[in-house]
Amino acid sequence: MKRTGDQAFIKELNKSIVLNLLRFQSPISRTQISVQTGLNKATVSSIVEELIQEDLVLEVGRGHTRVGRRPVLLLFNARAGYVIGVDLGVDYVRVLATDLAGEIAGAREFRLTDNRTPQHVVESIVRGVHELKAELPRSPHGIIGVGVGVPGLVDFSHGIVLNAPNLAWRDVHLGALLENYLSLPVYVDNEANTGALGEKLFGVGKEASNLIYISVGTGIGTGIIVNNELVRGSQGIAGEFGHMTIEAQGLKCSCGNHGCLEMYASERALVQKYRHLTGLTLPTEDILARLKTGDADALQAIQTVGQYLGIGVANLAGGLNPSLILVGNRLASAGEWLLRPIEQTVQNRCFTMPYTQLRIQASSLGRNACAVGAASLVLHEYFAGPQAAA
Repeated sequence: MKRTGDQAFIKELNKSIVLNLLRFQSPISRTQISVQTGLNKATVSSIVEELIQEDLVLEVGRGHTRVGRRPVLLLFNARAGYVIGVDLGVDYVRVLATDLAGEIAGAREFRLTDNRTPQHVVESIVRGVHELKAELPRSPHGIIGVGVGVPGLVDFSHGIVLNAPNLAWRDVHLGALLENYLSLPVYVDNEANTGALGEKLFGVGKEASNLIYISVGTGIGTGIIVNNELVRGSQGIAGEFGHMTIEAQGLKCSCGNHGCLEMYASERALVQKYRHLTGLTLPTEDILARLKTGDADALQAIQTVGQYLGIGVANLAGGLNPSLILVGNRLASAGEWLLRPIEQTVQNRCFTMPYTQLRIQASSLGRNACAVGAASLVLHEYFAGPQAAA
């Protein structure tokens, strides 16, 4: 419930301010908290004592000072609880447990072959959660929630997958289904959004105010952060640049359009290109393995995919002017074999390139970016302060 002006609201707000300062700047003393927040020392001491009682803050020794008594240092207790982050791919489910600081504490992965029904996926996620829960150390707050990244259009506010073409899902109430099984808060978002959040909060994107995360898997999704905020758009479904048209009379896409970027620059495109060159139908992992052994056809296939992906990146770079573009998901494991043709294409096609300091690189969180970002959805809600009435 939104409130404004009353004492309870002010107390909750101050507590949130102190706790989040401790999350990101501990170890820190009570005096430093008072200085940085503007709260008086008595208020800070009262809040800190409450957080210690809740096991969210620990006293860890004394700091240094030139004169007077050495201050007691406070540390955010990241192991006071755990969060589950889920990366739902087209042919896999990856389930991670992280602590309250985003550090990975365990993982499970399940393959999705012929059965991608919502019920089967939910059962796989629930199995992963239960297995991880059994392995995690005991903690005061246990598992506080679950975040899920999904390849498709998502109504974030209601946890509904509106349309995931590569899963053949429409209007799936994934959040509610999981909450029924797990009795935990569940947050569902587009997987590229969660990848962007993961890199922004816990990866190489920490210092970038404007970044784009491009998830290159069976399809292509983009998570966009502008001025440190995730861009969701008016209906919450911004970022579907994998379905921008790059060939007017191009290949038919699962979304119903023709010539979408993901038909030319995704895992599916890599498999098709390699088959065209060799007559062999191999999974992405095998093609990438052959790439690393010097297979000329694998090299040509990845370069072609990289060139097309570079066209999409050039459009994004020219239109949004980010300082950092990160390539994530499975195809990013190709490393420089994929990044070099992307960078060359962007330099040739993006007229703003000479005027920017754009960096293009692989995701620093690798395969974990989406799941870690999904976990961050839970952390954001858990540590958010109270909301005032509009």
